Amino acid sequence: MTSLITPEIKSAAKVFSIIKKMANKNAVNKVLTGLESDEISLSDVKKASPGYLACLIRTIEAVERASSVEKVNTLKKLFVASDSSGLIEKQPDFYQEILSIFSELSYREILILFYLDKGGLPYTDDLHVKEPERAADDDTLPNPHVQYEEASQYCAYQVKVNSDVLGALLGRLSRTGLIGNAPEWTSLVYFFTPLYRDLKQFFAFEFYET
Repeated sequence: MTSLITPEIKSAAKVFSIIKKMANKNAVNKVLTGLESDEISLSDVKKASPGYLACLIRTIEAVERASSVEKVNTLKKLFVASDSSGLIEKQPDFYQEILSIFSELSYREILILFYLDKGGLPYTDDLHVKEPERAADDDTLPNPHVQYEEASQYCAYQVKVNSDVLGALLGRLSRTGLIGNAPEWTSLVYFFTPLYRDLKQFFAFEFYET
């Protein structure tokens, strides 16, 4: 059977193990020393790219700040997905923007976004959200408020919090720009923003380690 672990993913996982080691030592500047002495493989860290090196250092800093094993694993998945797909080399600034968002999120907040998505929360730019009168006149279109309630209930059950606590957490999550209010709906109802659509692949990425 063909392995699910591609060479690119293996390489990215190896680089992340170096990142974790450096972060545990609280020594970001040692990355540069390691590169200069070839202690760290040049092919693994792609030394020739200043943008890649900047992303590497920012990732180390994010791991340093991570407060749980789950958060470190989430950062690992983000790094592996981005590195093995070539995103870090091609769009280092975009990677750092994504990393900044993930660094700001707690592990529970990441779970909330994941379960809201699984629960079917719509987007602020979905037609039936932007034009609620159309949804009211067309029985084939779902009701955004009902979708929000169903997604919230599903998420609250999975995260094991009550609806009031979840509502407060959603209010805090809106600071990231990943969820927000739609002008056509009450401020107590949240939907995904187009930004979440752009980043959804990084929340869904699964890394299998042998």
